[in-house]
Amino acid sequence: MKKKRLLFVALGLFLILGLVTFFGENGILHLLRLKKEMGQIKEANLQLEKENEVLKEEVRKLKQEKKYIEEIARKELGMVKEGEIIYQFEPPNDKKKDK
Repeated sequence: MKKKRLLFVALGLFLILGLVTFFGENGILHLLRLKKEMGQIKEANLQLEKENEVLKEEVRKLKQEKKYIEEIARKELGMVKEGEIIYQFEPPNDKKKDK
C-alpha cells in the first residue's frame, strides 16, 4: 500500500512538474511565442533595412546627381527651366457632353 501511495505521489509531482514546464511563466508555450515574435521582428527588421538602402540611394543621388534634383524639382515642385513654355490642358469633362 505504501508503494502505491509513493507511486501516486511521484506521478503527481511529475505531472505538476510537467505542467509547470509546459504552461509556466517561462515554459515551452512562452518559448514558442517568443520564437514567433522574434521571427516577426526579424522580418520587420529586414524590411526596414531594405527601406534604409532605398533612402541611402536617394540621399546619394540628391548629393551627386544634378539631373535627379532637376527631375524632382520638375515633378514635385512644378519648376521649369528658363525659357521653357508649359502648356496645360484641362481634362475632358463628360458632363458637358450630356447637356
